[in-house]
Parts: sequence; structure tokens; C-alpha cells
Amino acid sequence: MSETVGVYVGCSANGEDAESMLVLEYTMKKHSSLPVNIHWMRAGREDSKIQLRPEWTGWRMETWATPFSGFRWSVPHAAGFQGKAIYMDSDMIILSDIAELWNQKFLPGKVVLTKGPSEGQGWRYCVCLWDCAAAKPYLPPLEKMKKEPTAHQQMMQFFARDEYKIAQPFQGNWNCIDGENLPIEEIDILHYSDMSTQMHLKYAIPRLTRAGRKHWFDGQIHEHWRKDLIELFDSVYVEALTEGGYELKDYIPEDPFGEYQKESQANYDQYRHKWSR
Repeated sequence: MSETVGVYVGCSANGEDAESMLVLEYTMKKHSSLPVNIHWMRAGREDSKIQLRPEWTGWRMETWATPFSGFRWSVPHAAGFQGKAIYMDSDMIILSDIAELWNQKFLPGKVVLTKGPSEGQGWRYCVCLWDCAAAKPYLPPLEKMKKEPTAHQQMMQFFARDEYKIAQPFQGNWNCIDGENLPIEEIDILHYSDMSTQMHLKYAIPRLTRAGRKHWFDGQIHEHWRKDLIELFDSVYVEALTEGGYELKDYIPEDPFGEYQKESQANYDQYRHKWSR
């Protein structure tokens, strides 16, 4: 029996990013040589009418930029501190076999593989592979993290501290931030990270407007600066709907979360890092 890749995806809880989630699942399964089990990490209300994972209910998220920013630190908890697990945000297009990331080896003492610091950029935990058992001593109790509004920021700082030496850079472009001036052929996972230029918004915003709803990103929206990445998203989105048989309704929860108590992005400044120049 083939090993199954366990993937935990941070995503919005009201179906705002259904197009993005659809593209992620379709492209991941299209390229994977192993079976994949995706766990959608949606914020949940404790009074929800449907059964929800306790790992994602009751969080204080008022300092989060997204409605799922801090969930990555609960992945080993959700996996029962057993085996391996991959975390990623939902704004991703998978362009290589996810098994190649899954099968990377941990060096002694390392508990998480992620995008290491380079050229002035710090550690990026938007995609990471956890050794769930090895991570247990370094993670606070789940209920403690939920109650602390700045838990996400604290964990980012903790795992970036050199003295602990528990994070390891993975091999490959598994978290390629907005293209990084690389050709598509050299990207393993495209992370269209700039919230103001995300390619799925041109589909999501009109859909939400028709339903009398708003997207969680309340800043100004711009077109992505790389036309080839826009075309890539459009092509795989259409392919998923037509050839893949995927449907948007499958990514919209029956019992939505409602209004988020998260940090507003109304003053968000377009992410003009070196890759966008």
C-alpha cells in the first residue's frame, strides 16, 4: 500500500477563497505520485452546527493578517504528534510532485523543513514539512496558543532563533514567493503571496458581491506584475473545472464562520519586495 501524504492547508472559513483552494487541490493531485489527504484548516465557531476540528476553534486572531495565519503551529497537534505532515497556505499552485518534498530527510535535531533565509529574507513557514513527534517539545499546549493573540508572531520568532537550530531549509523551490524572477519551469510551488495581487480575486470578488458578501482582504487590489503567472492561474483554474471535474461548491462550507476578528488590511501596502521589481 502506498504511503499517503498528509497536507494541512490554512484557508478562509467562509469560502471566500474557494477558487484558490480548488486550484491548490487540483494541481497537487495532478502532479502527485502518492495519494494525498488534504485537511482544510478553517476557523470554526464553538457553537457551529457541524462538527469541527478542535485544533481550529476558539483562536484569538485579532493580530493575524489572514483568517488562518496561526494555524500552521497546530499541525503537529492535529496529527497527534505522529509521523510527518505538510503545512501550506491556500494561495498556492503546485507544479511538482509533492512526494519530492514529503520524502526529504530531516537532519539530526531538526523538527521542521521550510524556506530558509536568503538575500535579506527571513525564514518563511508558508510551506513546511513537520516531524510531528520531534516538534512536540518545542510547541506550547494548544489551548495556550489559542488564548494568546500574538502566539503566531511569537512562534515565528521562536522557530527563527539560531540558538535552537531546529529548522532546516528544504531543497527546491517549494515556496516560490510571487515567482521570484524565476521561469515557471523552475518553480515547484508558486506562492502568489502578495495579498493585493492574488490571481483568484478576480473570480472570487464578483462571486462574493453577487451573494452580498465581502472578501476578508479589505485593502486595495492590484493586478499581479507577472502576466505569465496570471495566465498560469487562469489556465489551471479552467482546466480543473472542465477536465478535472472540480466544483466551487465543494469548497464553500455549509455553516460559514461569519465575521472575523482579525487585523484589518485596509492600509496594506503592495508587497514591493525585490521579486516585484
